[in-house]
Amino acid sequence: MESNSKAGKHGLEGDVDLQFLLEGGELMKIKSSWKNNRFYKLQDDCETIWHESHRIFKRKQTFSIDEIDSVRKGRQSEGLQKHTEAHVEDRCFSIIFKGRRRTLDLVAASVEEARQWVNGLEKLTSNRRKLNRQQTSEHWIFNCMRKADKNKDNMMNLKELKHFLRQINIEVDETYAKMLFAKCDTSNSGTLEGAEIKQFYDLLTHREEIDVIYRKYASTGGQMSVKDLLNFLLNEQRESATLEDAVRLIEKYELDDSAKQINHMTKDGFLMYLQQEEGSIFNPAHKEVFQDMSQPINHYFISSSHNTYLMEDQLKGPSSTEAYIK
Repeated sequence: MESNSKAGKHGLEGDVDLQFLLEGGELMKIKSSWKNNRFYKLQDDCETIWHESHRIFKRKQTFSIDEIDSVRKGRQSEGLQKHTEAHVEDRCFSIIFKGRRRTLDLVAASVEEARQWVNGLEKLTSNRRKLNRQQTSEHWIFNCMRKADKNKDNMMNLKELKHFLRQINIEVDETYAKMLFAKCDTSNSGTLEGAEIKQFYDLLTHREEIDVIYRKYASTGGQMSVKDLLNFLLNEQRESATLEDAVRLIEKYELDDSAKQINHMTKDGFLMYLQQEEGSIFNPAHKEVFQDMSQPINHYFISSSHNTYLMEDQLKGPSSTEAYIK
């Protein structure tokens, strides 16, 4: 079955929580002014949640697993604390989204169903983060394209492309965008599709500085040997690294099996490493919280702008402590 192959890609084939999500079920959606039952279901792609809607023009709606930041058990959100009773604590959970999308507050029919929803969603989001760089990039691009593709023909004209650029937060000169569009439209169809969209994105986001640093240290046949990588770790990253550390990084992040077999790191593997926490310039010694975090929130000084508590626009949008939490 298609859903089984997709589950296998996530490393979750046969998982009972994933099967539960694929079958779907009713959840009570909690809003400030109403509470209504809605049917939610993981689609067969194992990457999209479908749910029914009572809006006239949006009877069926979806959101991607990639849009989920976290899943909270219990009545942790402001909405659930205000609009549900304490006795349903173990049946409640909240889906927190990335960006400014509002938190989805839900109540399951039973404690066991709430547990399965939370476990299943956490497994999916966790596995999504583990995808290699190419898969993550392509999947994210696909999701942005899906939102920008207004007529749902899986192709993008120049007008839709501009919306796509706004989705991925890229400001670009219109003349330059048109030039790249023409360059990538190898079929001369007036639209971009499939690999052409990926090529457009790659050209737009090319990182010359990464090429420079890789060429500087890749002194072994155009690739980084384990010794080249160690040289980079010692001289650029200023880490107290060993040859064993460099071998471990190649084993963990290199995408090309033939390069991995000879302890080499290609540029794709190098990019994969740089995009992860281990490649961050942030000193991990500073990561631990040493202050007392057990006091009520009003005992602390919150350093923020006056807009931090706003959920939408600053003129008429709602405000909430959820914005601080995010």
